[in-house]
Amino acid sequence: MLSQPLEKRMRRGTTNQPASQPTTQRVTQQTTQMVRETSSTESAQGLDLSVDLAPNNPHHLRLVNPVMIASGTFGYDGYGRGITEDMDLGELGAVVPKTFTPSPREGNPEPRWYPTSYREAWDTGDILFLNAIGLTNPGIEAGLKDVTPGWDRWNATYILSFASDSVEQFGEMASMADKGTGYQAIELNLSCPNVADGSLFGHSASLTAQAVAAVRANTDRPILAKLAPNVPNIVEIARAAVDGGADAISLCNTMPAMHIDTQTCQTVLGNITGGLSGPGLRPISLALVYQVSKAVDVPIVGIGGIFSGEHAAEYILAGASAVQIGSANLVGLNAPWRILAELKDWMRQSGLSNLQGLSI
Repeated sequence: MLSQPLEKRMRRGTTNQPASQPTTQRVTQQTTQMVRETSSTESAQGLDLSVDLAPNNPHHLRLVNPVMIASGTFGYDGYGRGITEDMDLGELGAVVPKTFTPSPREGNPEPRWYPTSYREAWDTGDILFLNAIGLTNPGIEAGLKDVTPGWDRWNATYILSFASDSVEQFGEMASMADKGTGYQAIELNLSCPNVADGSLFGHSASLTAQAVAAVRANTDRPILAKLAPNVPNIVEIARAAVDGGADAISLCNTMPAMHIDTQTCQTVLGNITGGLSGPGLRPISLALVYQVSKAVDVPIVGIGGIFSGEHAAEYILAGASAVQIGSANLVGLNAPWRILAELKDWMRQSGLSNLQGLSI
């Protein structure tokens, strides 16, 4: 039963936007202090934000709250650079660092971002966020040797992300990852092309099932399957991922997009096309989360355009068990802590003690 305050909020919709922030460091200190102050009183107020993203897996994936950092936006390099000591990652649900691939990748030609400063774009009201990074990374072997050990300095729950262009390599990477330490689960980026026929894994139910099954055969850690939005039947793809052994579904990756500068008559990205993220992706992803949540019996992680606590609440009402914060981190690294604090405020104002069973 929805509380009366919540029903009123659902009728009037969500319109909150994040306020502009002075400097990342100062605002982060203010926000994390606010999170700590509210966390200390949660028990007295009866708030329970905990969630298990792998309830059917013997290892489980229990998070203290549903707010996660999305892959590619963990610090300035995707692997934690710029995360300072006052940013207590243990106060967040989980962190998904940048995706690893079988071999090192240099990524796409510059420019890779549009606009070049998400922060300036947000301050001026330009919410067209495009990127074409190309999965720049050192490769999974170097990543497991040189990158993941450094995450130990932060007390957090980590989810390793990787992608491949063949079913066999998905299995091999899972075998390597299963021997690693410092992370509790795996998220499969299924938006890469299959070398066998050029189609994207996430565009084919068969390839999705095969990729997930190859990973499941080589690890018993919880698996999240991250799906692409631009498919004719997202429910079919999600069901295939679950059939292959996924414990949860992440929705969604970026939407194919482009933008042309009519003054220069050139595309704004070096790769010509890229991925749409940020506010423009949110209504698309919300619809996919809603559809999939009604069709599969595993937790859903909502991703796309979450810039406020009420945006996170939208995803939870649509059927998500957790959310990942992506583009907002590029506006300010404090975003996840601020959004978590705002989500708690929304719960209090709505008369909620937990987030279970809220989907519309």
